[in-house]
Amino acid sequence: MNCGVKTLSGDVAVTIMIASEADDENFMKIVDDLVVSAEGDPELAEGLKWIDMQSRKNGVTFYEMALLILKKHMAERRAKEWMRAKSAAAIN
Repeated sequence: MNCGVKTLSGDVAVTIMIASEADDENFMKIVDDLVVSAEGDPELAEGLKWIDMQSRKNGVTFYEMALLILKKHMAERRAKEWMRAKSAAAIN
């Protein structure tokens, strides 16, 4: 999941890579905690099974698929919020 660094050099590139790796590790720990929590939550377990199927189907890791789904969900939520704000501004 590492984002990679393209045109940066020196200490800046190393700092960004370290931060990215730390973010990756934190995200993976959160996903791992969800997997453990799913043992007592059938609905969560079913959702994680779906993510696993999608990751295999798309040739990516489970973590990458979880991140893609999360990013899509966040983008859709932001779009809805933007539309609500735009509609509210048009009414006023």
